[in-house]
Amino acid sequence: MAKQKDTDELLKILKDWKGLEDKTIGFAKDISKKSKNALVKMTMEMIRSDSEKHKVMLQAAMDQMTKEAMHISPDELLSIADPLDKHIEAEAQSLSAASAALSKNKDFFVRYILSYLIADETKHHEMLSRLDAIKKRYVPY
Repeated sequence: MAKQKDTDELLKILKDWKGLEDKTIGFAKDISKKSKNALVKMTMEMIRSDSEKHKVMLQAAMDQMTKEAMHISPDELLSIADPLDKHIEAEAQSLSAASAALSKNKDFFVRYILSYLIADETKHHEMLSRLDAIKKRYVPY
């Protein structure tokens, strides 16, 4: 009984959060329309885009709890092993390039952009590393 209550509460939190992402998207669009500044427009586009992705991920989390659970077979993991390793390496190289660029930069606005990119590349690398950990758990080398 308590487990179902926790699940119901979690589903409500995720649904409410998804609604907040809709608000965030609306605010980003509104701010972008009201500004002619390239930095503001770029920032609002990145936030809008991220919020759209957040909605998809929140829906996937809700679907995981209410519909058929996600799964991946060892064969599927094996089929992505090589490309996944290459993708992880490319993300690592991107992070290295971004860090090198940031260390050479003196411009406030370039730093603003590079800092965002570093955060995003770090997130990508972490997501891929987690997928790789799943692969290693089920597909021994």
